[in-house]
Amino acid sequence: MSIQHLISIEREASLSVDTGRLKISFAKTQETHFIAACDIAVLVLAHPCIRVSLAVFQELARQGAVVVCAGEKYMPCSMALPLGSNLEGAKRSFLQAKHLNAAASQQWWQQLVAAKIRGQAFVAEHFDVALAQRLRLLAAHVEPGDSSAREAQAAQAYWPAFFAAICNPIDFRDKQGATDPANIALNYGYAILRAMIARSLACAGLCLNFGVGHYRKDNPFNLADDFIEPFRFLADVIVWRLAQDSPLERFDKEVKKQLLSSLLASEVPLAGKNYRLFHGVDFAVNSFCLSLEDPRRKLILPNQPARPGKMPSAVLWQADSFSDETQ
Repeated sequence: MSIQHLISIEREASLSVDTGRLKISFAKTQETHFIAACDIAVLVLAHPCIRVSLAVFQELARQGAVVVCAGEKYMPCSMALPLGSNLEGAKRSFLQAKHLNAAASQQWWQQLVAAKIRGQAFVAEHFDVALAQRLRLLAAHVEPGDSSAREAQAAQAYWPAFFAAICNPIDFRDKQGATDPANIALNYGYAILRAMIARSLACAGLCLNFGVGHYRKDNPFNLADDFIEPFRFLADVIVWRLAQDSPLERFDKEVKKQLLSSLLASEVPLAGKNYRLFHGVDFAVNSFCLSLEDPRRKLILPNQPARPGKMPSAVLWQADSFSDETQ
């Protein structure tokens, strides 16, 4: 899987497998496209008249890809994971169960929350330096299990300032049923990140039900919801930049295209180096796998200080084209 693509299909199409390649046929325009199944990380199906053969799901699962179905407003509504692609069997799931509600889980959640708040501080640097400094101070004082609720304190300070900076009509995070363009864009970006992270966790042989900070019994993606936290800032800063280019008056296909393209082209700082998003997610997940073996190991997450008192800067590159989408 040396090349990773996210393919988004938004027209009536037929998908099949042809000698290990995904074949995408558009009847109305008589177009046919091929892409190697091993190069696909996430396939997004965003049209009600897309026909997919069972062989497509089987081949993509064999190659470790995730298939996401999108519904109204392009928002993902289901996800198919490659459950049989890991080489660790049930070993890591047993280790996860061993550490449920243990001290190690409290420390992992502490690190994830601190990294999330540092990501928010990076975004805040674009519009409120004083807020960024306050957020970094909060991140430095996150306790095991976030017992002092630093995550909530950071959110209360961060979101009103963020939405004010982009002139959004609503000044609070709306996770369900959002109607304002900024919240819809954020929800879409987070959904794509969640799919990438869920894929990496599943391929690593981890059980997504067993979270370290999320425990809902009706949520099959608790662990993905844990590990998306340090990566959320990527979607935030892209939405902020889109709003600086032109007012976000609606979330349409063009905004979605720019958001997706920028997200896929983004780089994240890990352990003093910058990694493309797919590799950065795998790097962070691998650090969790190592920490399961030895909880004394710290997680390697975005925006961690390279040395005490210093922080690496996040890097985002704007893609020149939308080559990872099939429109």
